[in-house]
Amino acid sequence: MATIIVKRLVDLQAGDTLLSLDGRPYKTPLWVSDPLGPIAEGSPVQGVRVVNPNPNSDVEWVFYPSQVDGHTLEVER
Repeated sequence: MATIIVKRLVDLQAGDTLLSLDGRPYKTPLWVSDPLGPIAEGSPVQGVRVVNPNPNSDVEWVFYPSQVDGHTLEVER
């Protein structure tokens, strides 16, 4: 697998593993489950879904372009 740098969520693909944000490694790497798209059917809000690293939690994790675009994501693809 190759490690790449991504600065826009639109460049992420399902199956990518997020290793760090702005050089700060994630304690548990995050796995992209759904690429950029509507967060719910018919919603105008776009986001990237990642698998919650806590398997005992029902909380959905979503990254939004307004919060992440422009930051440096280290990604394993």
